[in-house]
Amino acid sequence: MSQQGAPRGAPMPQGASHATPDAAPGSDAAAGDLCRLPDHPDPAPYARTSRVGGYTVVALHGEIDIAGLAGVGPALDAATGARAPEVVVDLTPTTFFDCSGLGLLCRAHRRVAERGGRLRLVCDDPLILRTLRVGGLLDVLGPVATLEDAIGEE
Repeated sequence: MSQQGAPRGAPMPQGASHATPDAAPGSDAAAGDLCRLPDHPDPAPYARTSRVGGYTVVALHGEIDIAGLAGVGPALDAATGARAPEVVVDLTPTTFFDCSGLGLLCRAHRRVAERGGRLRLVCDDPLILRTLRVGGLLDVLGPVATLEDAIGEE
């Protein structure tokens, strides 16, 4: 076993281990299992759809990544499938958002545009906004900070 960050094959300092200081001998932590997944992973992502005035609001909850698309995609497709849909996608309850989420928003934006509607986006999370900027969607979707801002926009 070598010291972390040391060249391969370098010896570990005497008494050093990967275990936590208060780990019982023979426990998972003592065995160096410091990257164990939590016993209760986050619940699967989901979408909650509601009507606010003339708008269909789709709030995306949880981690929006490739594993979570099946949990949120159908609700977004349903909201963007009407004629001239007025849709607000709310990312406020979103805890993680990657390029899979960008694809989801691109699809929703395209479907709304093809049907003569309008898509608004609510997001104030700096990391998600950065993902939108890097993906080229920040200027296209023009996110606002609150649902009230999105509904009040004309």
